[in-house]
Amino acid sequence: MNVQAIINNISFPKSLDELRHFAYNVGHYDVEDILHNGDTEWSMPKWAVPNDIVFFFHAKTAINTIRRLEIQAERDNPVDRDSLLYWLQKARNLYDKCGGKIFAIGRVLHRPFYDDLAYTDGLHWSGKIFAAIGDIYVLENPVDISEFSDFIYLSRQSAITAVLGSDFERLKEIMLRNNSLPDYVRKSHATPMPLKDINPQNWLAVTRSYRRAFFLEAQFRRYYVDYFLKSVADTKRIFSECNCYRGGLRTGIADNCIRIDGRLCIVEVKLNVSAESKIETQLEKYCYLDEISLLKDRVPADRLISDRIMVIDTEKLYFYEAENDSLCEMLELDDLKETEDLQNARKEILQYLSK
Repeated sequence: MNVQAIINNISFPKSLDELRHFAYNVGHYDVEDILHNGDTEWSMPKWAVPNDIVFFFHAKTAINTIRRLEIQAERDNPVDRDSLLYWLQKARNLYDKCGGKIFAIGRVLHRPFYDDLAYTDGLHWSGKIFAAIGDIYVLENPVDISEFSDFIYLSRQSAITAVLGSDFERLKEIMLRNNSLPDYVRKSHATPMPLKDINPQNWLAVTRSYRRAFFLEAQFRRYYVDYFLKSVADTKRIFSECNCYRGGLRTGIADNCIRIDGRLCIVEVKLNVSAESKIETQLEKYCYLDEISLLKDRVPADRLISDRIMVIDTEKLYFYEAENDSLCEMLELDDLKETEDLQNARKEILQYLSK
């Protein structure tokens, strides 16, 4: 099975107040969530899809934070000092077992979704995209970072590091030396991305297997969306990064604009609509415009489809309807297999726009 994989770097509470949250409200640490549960919901990149693999890593730097909080608890002597020190000792015990190591593996069950609860609660991680993770397998012998740091560089900007191509195979091989692994890891391989082989003749066939594997929006646009838009538009000309104006002010920059049914239709491209925050608010900015900038020209509103925006992600085609502020599903991209399917998609879009 072809999959994508990431390393998820689990850090440690950054302050005594965060430590109290885990001690008194949650009752356990994040690492324990993974060690003792077969499934969970966890921070994920928005491009993740079902069956992708997550390697859970306990941050190597966590011990520095533990030491700092121990010193702070001793120095400040809060009323719950003894309790905090107990939880910090518990953290040390977990670190001795898992610190600086990949200690468990999980499998993505569903497409990611947007949830800003942890962020608004003031917790230390800034991720707002989560996915259900199941079939969690705890390694008998965790894999220390020293065993893979020569070919995988853990991101310092994010808790998530993509594990691509041969790096995935090498990491799996290292794990197999001292661990038995579940089938969903042993029988999986990193998804190849034959981007250089995609052309106007074969794009639909080639991307059928890899469409959901795009983890950069720019890749998805270039190797799928551009071809799709040229197939359903009146002409093969696609306008990109179009400035939108209303009331004399710029409201935003739309991803694309195409001509369809003799009018201009704004198009927004996403990897995963479900992982977007307040997408309707984003799309409303492109409705009821006074004019739109296409290359060097500003086009007046009477040439635009003003109340509907085409939206496409790696799974579906949608239309945003300004009148009722809703996103309506039109078709599944999986249903587009032949040139005839694209022709039928164009007919369906034209019929919808004529209403």
